[in-house]
Amino acid sequence: MVTRPVIPIIIAGIILGALLIGYILITIKKRASVSDKAFSIARVALLLLLVFLINVRIMDKKYNVNVETKNIDVLFVVDTTISMWAEDYVGKNERMEGVIDTAEHIMEELHGSSFALIRFDNKSQILAPFTQDRKSVEDAFETIKAPDRWYAKGTSLNTAYGDMETLLKSSDSKEGKTTVLFFISDGEITDESELQSFAELEKLVDSGAVLGFGTEKGGKMKLKDDYGSSDYLYDYDAHQDAVSKIDEGNLRQMASDLDIKYIHVENPNVVDNLIKTIKTGTTTSIGRADAVLYDDTYYYYAAPLLALLLLEAFMLVRKGRI
Repeated sequence: MVTRPVIPIIIAGIILGALLIGYILITIKKRASVSDKAFSIARVALLLLLVFLINVRIMDKKYNVNVETKNIDVLFVVDTTISMWAEDYVGKNERMEGVIDTAEHIMEELHGSSFALIRFDNKSQILAPFTQDRKSVEDAFETIKAPDRWYAKGTSLNTAYGDMETLLKSSDSKEGKTTVLFFISDGEITDESELQSFAELEKLVDSGAVLGFGTEKGGKMKLKDDYGSSDYLYDYDAHQDAVSKIDEGNLRQMASDLDIKYIHVENPNVVDNLIKTIKTGTTTSIGRADAVLYDDTYYYYAAPLLALLLLEAFMLVRKGRI
């Protein structure tokens, strides 16, 4: 059993606890019998408890269940250098916000596939090997944070090559699997390296795209420090806030090497045509899968909550009080 609260549990507990304490203090001062006061407090306490449980989102784990599976391995390779937090996605949103939205959209559209995630900045890291446990990959995306400005040593798009090769070969070795790659970056190279050829990996990739984030105008990067404050990354050579701009030349070159599409992402739906093409060339089956599914249980608490609210409304109308 796991939880995925809408509002953090501690914050929700403080808010609902404060409401309950306030209601108890008000009720005690009312002119009513002790039994009426106790009944009123009990009803409100139960109502707030149900709200708390719905917010917590208790989810049941189910292992090795019958699921719809596709013969697709989807590998996400995500640039997590500082520039991916530049504020030029759909206005002044951070690029990484768009990356996560787009990845979640792809996973939703290709549900039943296996997914894997590689992140790279100064070094490359496999955050999730291929798995049908989609939530574990979503959780891996949630661990991605902006690197410390002092840790960053410049960007090279070559860093993830070794881990990409490892996971792509793993997928290629599976009979009947379609291997899909989404390489996600703004294309900037800032460590004076040259983009190496990715053509050797082309034979391991069946479909996918290089997804470009950012604009030609560019965006500033607001970063938080260890003390919780934040300011924009400063370019001491230019004597102004640093600005990151997309380099589509590098991204198009990589797409050409891998023989996949290049797509500039302005909203998650721009990948829909590609996803339709991927679905057309794959098969789906129903069977036992080594996967973990999560069933939301909020509806267990929603029905009694609704009944209590109707009761409170009835009492308010009939008696003029809650």
